[in-house]
Amino acid sequence: MVARFFSLSFALCLAVALVSCEAAGPEPFEEDVIVESYQVAGEPAAPVRLTRSVPLDSTFDIEDAGVRGADVRIQRLSADGSVLQTMPYAADPDSVGFYRPVAQAGDSVPDIEPLGTYRLRVTTESGDRIRATTTVPDTFSIVGTNRDTATYQSDEEIAVRITSSRTPGRDQAFYIFSTESLDPTEENLVPLIQEFLRQDENIVLQDVVITSSPILNEAGYTQNADGTFTLRLPWVAVAFYGPNRSRINVLDENLYDFIRSQTAQQGGGGFTPGSIPNVIETVEGGAGVFGSMASVSREIYVARSE
Repeated sequence: MVARFFSLSFALCLAVALVSCEAAGPEPFEEDVIVESYQVAGEPAAPVRLTRSVPLDSTFDIEDAGVRGADVRIQRLSADGSVLQTMPYAADPDSVGFYRPVAQAGDSVPDIEPLGTYRLRVTTESGDRIRATTTVPDTFSIVGTNRDTATYQSDEEIAVRITSSRTPGRDQAFYIFSTESLDPTEENLVPLIQEFLRQDENIVLQDVVITSSPILNEAGYTQNADGTFTLRLPWVAVAFYGPNRSRINVLDENLYDFIRSQTAQQGGGGFTPGSIPNVIETVEGGAGVFGSMASVSREIYVARSE
């Protein structure tokens, strides 16, 4: 599943961003191929989703918008830019627009190398050529937690101590918590999410099974004397009482730039009207994001307050 790390699918985030951008000016609609792919350090190569953008006054239908018949491959590059490995992709017959890696000669799908550089190459049937590159953050691990059970919105937050993750080109790492409910029932919804679903009939229970925090920079975590970092689980990333799987993700440059600029498009960042920056995209010949991350997870329990 492509979007298992985040609470909203990329297509929804991009749609909101495009609405904000287009509303600011009368530029005519131009169709783009939209890329969505999140590669994870140490895990098998992830799928690639390809769709075409639609006008703001049109209904998005994956059967129409999904890109069919594209030639998709991901290449692992050396330090000098030469190709070390090519991973071919094939269209998923059960999911329009999804392309999945194909194992070669009986081998399993290759794992994504930490600190490796990967290039996406897509050629559509209509001749569109899409290129994007990501350098994968280094893996890291959980050293310990102060607790695995906490009462929702109490001052006793769940704090996780982790080793550092080296991210090429940056002197600090940027993290996102994502939390997946392991018992996603209406009875387990926290009050804030209950009210959210009540106010928007277009959002259903399944849409909030995975929820995410804002990006955490160095102001949002503590650097310890032994070189480890302590991060505290934000309650905004929790939608359900009961058992949850909390995942800490370190973002590559592409995901960091996209998420922070997309957040600004939705009203975050304190920008005045007319000064909101464009969404930062690094896809040549198209739109969207081809990004990577390193990730660790731990099961936690969120108790109800008395």
